[in-house]
Amino acid sequence: FSDSAFPMAWRRLTALPRMSLRALPAVSLGVNIVNVKRVACSSANKEDEKPADKQADYWISGVSQGCNKTLPCTFDLYGGVMVDPATVPAEQDAFRTILASSLDEWMKRGKQGVWLRLDISAAALVPIAISEFGFEYHHAERDYVMMTKWLPSNCPNTLPHNASHTIGVGALVTNSEGKILLAREKSGPAARSKVWKIPTGLVDAGEDLHEAALREVKEETGIDATFEYCGAFTMSHGGNLAHANKSNLFFVVKCKALTTEIQLCESEIADARWFSKEEWLTRMEKGSIWYELNQSALDAEAVVSMKSLPWGRSRPGVSRLFFCPVRRSAL
Repeated sequence: FSDSAFPMAWRRLTALPRMSLRALPAVSLGVNIVNVKRVACSSANKEDEKPADKQADYWISGVSQGCNKTLPCTFDLYGGVMVDPATVPAEQDAFRTILASSLDEWMKRGKQGVWLRLDISAAALVPIAISEFGFEYHHAERDYVMMTKWLPSNCPNTLPHNASHTIGVGALVTNSEGKILLAREKSGPAARSKVWKIPTGLVDAGEDLHEAALREVKEETGIDATFEYCGAFTMSHGGNLAHANKSNLFFVVKCKALTTEIQLCESEIADARWFSKEEWLTRMEKGSIWYELNQSALDAEAVVSMKSLPWGRSRPGVSRLFFCPVRRSAL
């Protein structure tokens, strides 16, 4: 197809029923769809094509739809190659062949790090990538494993390590009477110590601090709340059994209750109640880090406010949250 004819031809193909598409003869479109073969690499099939997503363009130098020698992939601005996991062959010999030729081609182009994601359905390919091609584990999620390979032999591996920190948040919630929401957990170290504590939890990926705080309050106690400001934070190292050898940043967030009727998360929380400030103080160990953290959100003269600011001209339409200390009286 010529360049001008390609869009119309593609629309005709995609409009056909699935059974009709299977019956079509192989045609050379340069893309990998059902019964359509890849064509030989050309300059238009390398890094000349830019990503359609303007935000992704901030990190990416180009994309390749692949060919009979290379896997479809994305090229980042650090010389990295990110293989498209949806196009990895499931058949082991086909995987060996295309991965070997892809690595050879990327080395010729001067690429450095290769990121290979294998979904759980392709688990049988993991030993091949490791033992035959020298890939290493980078990280894993519930449905995939990410592996990496450093291509240059004349310079050190500079690929970033897996995430080294978790982010925790605690919500100090007060109601219209100034009472503080505390809970007792059913399991874990806090449950064994039988301590009353503010609702806490880990911040999920893609979630902001205040969003995580409000979510934890709602999940654990059923209380709806609104964010006011941030208090202090602390840092610890070593992790726990689930996050061994990781570091943790823990922030305290001040929230105001919008509702007061407590509805316990029965799988996690043994009890939750509203305590007066005086009652709360009797349960806190003065001078401890937890006392100071909670006080930073309750009575401190200076707190941390939050506002959204634009990134700047290099990334139009992108904004980030800006955290800045202010006098509490100024809020």
